[in-house]
Amino acid sequence: MIIVKKDEAPVFPAPPPSKKVTKILIDPVIGSKHLAMGFTVYPVGEKGAPHAHTGEETIFILRGKAKISGVNGEYILEAGDLVYIPPNETHTLENFGDEELQFIWVYTPPGDEKVIRERAKKH
Repeated sequence: MIIVKKDEAPVFPAPPPSKKVTKILIDPVIGSKHLAMGFTVYPVGEKGAPHAHTGEETIFILRGKAKISGVNGEYILEAGDLVYIPPNETHTLENFGDEELQFIWVYTPPGDEKVIRERAKKH
């Protein structure tokens, strides 16, 4: 069993001009084998770049309002909503509200979270 306290999880700020911050809660570096999971905060106005993952991604909105764009169009997500993104599907997520956007993400298999760690090292 591995216990991760949210206040003790490693923090990975994105490089400027982005102000988003991600905590990796579990991944192979921390001890999992088949998934990575994290918590990300987008301030008001933050928009991620279009990207895709090699594996599956699931995003669960905890707080705020998000707009997600992908091959099937654009959708508005609010607290309690979940989106599943299949491997290699390009998508963009943005804070579409007037408060901080907070969400949990899961990658399976793990691997794409390495980009978060690497980006933070350059910053």
